[in-house]
Amino acid sequence: RGGKPAVVGEPDMPASIAAVAAEKGALLLQRDRDWRYSQQPESWAYRDAQGELNDLPLPQVPLPNAATALAALRASGLKVSEAIIRNTLPLAILPGRFQTVSESPRVILDVAHNPHAASYLASRLAQLPKRGRVHAVVGMLHDKDIAGTLAALAPQIDSWYCAPLDGPRGATADELMAHLPRDAATAFADVESAWQAARGQAEAQDIVLVCGSFHTVAQVMESTETEKGRGK
Repeated sequence: RGGKPAVVGEPDMPASIAAVAAEKGALLLQRDRDWRYSQQPESWAYRDAQGELNDLPLPQVPLPNAATALAALRASGLKVSEAIIRNTLPLAILPGRFQTVSESPRVILDVAHNPHAASYLASRLAQLPKRGRVHAVVGMLHDKDIAGTLAALAPQIDSWYCAPLDGPRGATADELMAHLPRDAATAFADVESAWQAARGQAEAQDIVLVCGSFHTVAQVMESTETEKGRGK
């Protein structure tokens, strides 16, 4: 929009974005040019034209997302104190992104559906204290990079529960199975069946991961909410 900030968090910004921003008269704020951030083992730092924020607490959401949101907040003109930023950063969550919905076994929902998101998810799983096995309920759209996504997750997964997704874009369970070791993967008729099987096989110390698509996560989320309503 003309005269309004346009915050870009993509490090390799397409030239078309700059062209449109110039055409509209938007105030383009580009990562690593107008604002930047850096990560340390247990904190991170942010810098823009307004100054620096150091030793920020690490968020529960991906750091690039948090940094981009902070850039937008500071560009918005809203008056938010540094104390509020520091206190709320660790509390911010994004439903469906490494979201824990129950324990014993721990159930994690993550809508990761491409290799980049899957690599980040795998790194988060690797950081968890090793307790038991990881059971993955997965359903994907066939126009996504199925092979790359599953390959990124594979080192962290012990058992795969493959489910088809409805609709013309939904991949079949066999399409998923084609990229997984046969001795570690099982095909199911639908997401609900895969979810119930994974939960039934999981021990209290295990992890059940639901991933691959917003559609997959939404179905399991709906199922868990229904069970809570019934008092299960």
